[in-house]
Amino acid sequence: MKQMLGLWRDTWWLWTAFLVMTIAFSCLLGSFFLLLLPCLPVPFIYFAFNRYDSDGKEKADLGS
Repeated sequence: MKQMLGLWRDTWWLWTAFLVMTIAFSCLLGSFFLLLLPCLPVPFIYFAFNRYDSDGKEKADLGS
């Protein structure tokens, strides 16, 4: 759980932008874009558990 809190702490603005863009596209272009909303948690959880340790801190050994 701390992994997800760590990712949210560092990238809340990005996920908020994804949400706003999805809603804007659905209003402007069609409701088809609303199908993206249930897909957003999948990459969020993936990146949280791959990039953050159990304490919610970014892993140091990502580049090696």
